[in-house]
Amino acid sequence: MEIVKRLRGRPRKAEDTIQFWQFARAARVMCAYDVARGRGEKHSAAIEYAVNFVKQLSPKMRISRTEVKRVLAAWRPRNAGTILRFERSIMTEEKIKKFRWIREQVAMLEEKRGLVLPSPPSFDLGPSLAVFTIRFAEKPDFPRHNRKIR
Repeated sequence: MEIVKRLRGRPRKAEDTIQFWQFARAARVMCAYDVARGRGEKHSAAIEYAVNFVKQLSPKMRISRTEVKRVLAAWRPRNAGTILRFERSIMTEEKIKKFRWIREQVAMLEEKRGLVLPSPPSFDLGPSLAVFTIRFAEKPDFPRHNRKIR
């Protein structure tokens, strides 16, 4: 019988992985930053808007201006051509009905065929539900408003 000795200290996490809450925070930050810059706000104002947006959605989630800058540096490097874009939208009543119908179909399929599928969330959808859409897109170009024209 082989005895496995446990390593001392804090367990190491797998390289190049992040936790779900960190990904969700990064998505919210980039979405809010894009909205603010799309309205024509300066970089510093867009960072402040992103901080306030994340705090409004999740008051317990830790976020600061420095963390927003870290997220942008990690997920949108200067030399990147294609990035992940996150867009927030509110589901319409029609889409909510379609989502509920899909959940019902999955439940019926489990009963009918005896399949073991991951169960969909059991919470009831309210009248409005925010959805984040993730897609690959070109990195947006937000030119300086005071740049020299050559």
